[in-house]
Amino acid sequence: MTDILQNVKNLYEQQPYPLPPAHLNEFVEGKLFPAGSPTDYFHLYWPDQPYRENLDILLAGCGTTQPAEFAISNPNAKIVGIDLSQNSLDHAKRLLDQHGCTNVTLHCLPIEQLDQLDQTFDLIATSGVLHHMENPAAGLASLNNGLKPNGRLFCMVYATYGRLGVYMWQDYCKKLGIGLENQDFDDLRAVLNHCPIDHPFVPLAKRSTDLQSNSGIADLLLHPQDRSYTVPELFDWIEGAGMTFDRWFLQATYLPQCSILSQTPHADKLAALPLREQYEAVELFRGNLHKHTFIASPPGSAPGSAPGSTPGSTPGSTPGSTPGRSLENASSNLPPKTSRGQTTPRIHFRGENWKQYKPIRFRGIGANTDNLPAGKLVRLQQAAHEFPMLTPYLDDQTIGMYQAIDQNKTLGQIAKDHPQTKAFFKMLWDFDQVFFKVETTHAK
Repeated sequence: MTDILQNVKNLYEQQPYPLPPAHLNEFVEGKLFPAGSPTDYFHLYWPDQPYRENLDILLAGCGTTQPAEFAISNPNAKIVGIDLSQNSLDHAKRLLDQHGCTNVTLHCLPIEQLDQLDQTFDLIATSGVLHHMENPAAGLASLNNGLKPNGRLFCMVYATYGRLGVYMWQDYCKKLGIGLENQDFDDLRAVLNHCPIDHPFVPLAKRSTDLQSNSGIADLLLHPQDRSYTVPELFDWIEGAGMTFDRWFLQATYLPQCSILSQTPHADKLAALPLREQYEAVELFRGNLHKHTFIASPPGSAPGSAPGSTPGSTPGSTPGSTPGRSLENASSNLPPKTSRGQTTPRIHFRGENWKQYKPIRFRGIGANTDNLPAGKLVRLQQAAHEFPMLTPYLDDQTIGMYQAIDQNKTLGQIAKDHPQTKAFFKMLWDFDQVFFKVETTHAK
């Protein structure tokens, strides 16, 4: 074990993260659900496959709570959790036992040694882990090798621009030799209370709950190994591992048409950019993204293919309710390119394929009727969005289409009564209000 790996292990042995809760009753009651849970997002991973529960799931760097959260939410899945810290795994086992979860196996194992399990997985979820590795590229490659041919990776890593203030504080703490004793945490909190209000750290500090616990402070400000990614660096990293970027887990954050940019003089210039460069431009405009959460696939895997199967061959502006001008160009409606130049299918609105999509509402969406603009009936919201978005509304022309969402009707069926169906559901898709189950076996 290298010195860096040992230092990371020591941090989590002393300060298991996240702070272990007394119970997970809100997950049992369905009030909370783990990010990336296939029970809630199966068709986001595999749009054109029948839903199934008996998935093989790996939680890589599972920490203290993720195993029980996933086990409660996915009771028929076979789950494996790995982590460097035995202390974290002990807390995870306590929660599993407390809630009667018997579908999880835990291993004290670094991600680099995943091959020792001699097992592959339909879904690998890793959140806030790979950026703490000495060699994140090797870690991603190890996870790629652990996926079944049509498996999916759910991954969160840090984003650079929104964490600039964190890295300033990390350097400050290193310079002063701040440690992991209780007095160190008390003293650091006292100093943080005097952080200048215009310090780059403040916006993230207001969003994060990490400052509420010693383990959170340790993970945020005292970590011995920490790196982050801009959008271009992220794509280079994913493709360097031979993987294919499928989509952002929540994509509205990166789309110009979902931000105020669509109402500025730069809207047309943004529309002229390839889709990936639009992501890059929005990241630069926002300046405050502190994490990237995405779904990726192993090489040769089609984003609609069945979990556990062998891959085969695969073949405008929104009316009424549109918050801003559409920024779509030809490339944004095309399936994405892999690093080898191959085109892989994904949800898109070219041709007539969209008529076979069955819309499913995202978790976390809500409706509000307070202080509406004239002519609007409902304001749609997505609780998981952390950054300002334009607001999608329902009006007399669109509310009937929204009410038709029942997981059974296709967009083609809805369109028989509503000619604006394509544009309206493209808008809902952009804003993370819906995803789709595809009726056919393969996108065309």
